[in-house]
Amino acid sequence: MPRRKAEREEGHEEGPKRSLGGVLMPLRIAMKEEGHEEHFECNPRILLSCRRTKDFMTDEEYYTFIQPYEDAKEVLLARLHVLKHNLYEGSAGQPIHNIQSRIKKKRSMEEKLRKKEKDPTVMNAKDYLQDIAGVRVICYFVDDIYNLVDALKRQTDLIVVRESDYIRKPKPNGYRSYHVILGIPVYCLDGMEYFPVEIQFRTMSMDFWASMEHRILYKKLERNGREKVAEELREYADMLVEIESRFELHSEGKLVQKL
Repeated sequence: MPRRKAEREEGHEEGPKRSLGGVLMPLRIAMKEEGHEEHFECNPRILLSCRRTKDFMTDEEYYTFIQPYEDAKEVLLARLHVLKHNLYEGSAGQPIHNIQSRIKKKRSMEEKLRKKEKDPTVMNAKDYLQDIAGVRVICYFVDDIYNLVDALKRQTDLIVVRESDYIRKPKPNGYRSYHVILGIPVYCLDGMEYFPVEIQFRTMSMDFWASMEHRILYKKLERNGREKVAEELREYADMLVEIESRFELHSEGKLVQKL
């Protein structure tokens, strides 16, 4: 009789195994500090790739490797869509204007690992990249961002790996956004693993500014011209903050539902 069947009949069946899978070392530390279970096993598909000693990633390894990150992204998108329709009570409107998502391309992974002076392998991608899966949430107002972040943090099966508030403390170039990396549970046949997904929350004006800044400054500008344009863009960022705050005055009062 198979061991698992015998254990079930004797009442010794174990619960689902929990694993970190593709979640990075910082998440292991975060979970330990929060008192979460510390015993984890690597996803066998990823482990097979991790054990290989060559210093590059094949296309087959890449597509196998990213599948659980794709699953984690879809889990998070489903939860965001629920919050979009249920975060506020009554007819206060929805907090989300649109959502964009992506999985980092193989070439982009390799380039980022090389910048970190790491070989572009599956093992290094798992251990050193936290933005393999990414979601960008475009909101109407700043309050919508903080309400969504709070709602996600209240979901007890999600783990906050890292967060950076560039709204209250913008970057020197004027960039504003709220970044958070969440550990998302992905359930398999007999277990569960966490995988990181990076979320960028922006208002429409923040997204407009970031898109224009990227488009303009990535042109081949001379040093003096580049510095002048960068200074102008910082001024435009301040103008957009003022415009955004004026629009916020006309926003209806919003009561967050108790989730």
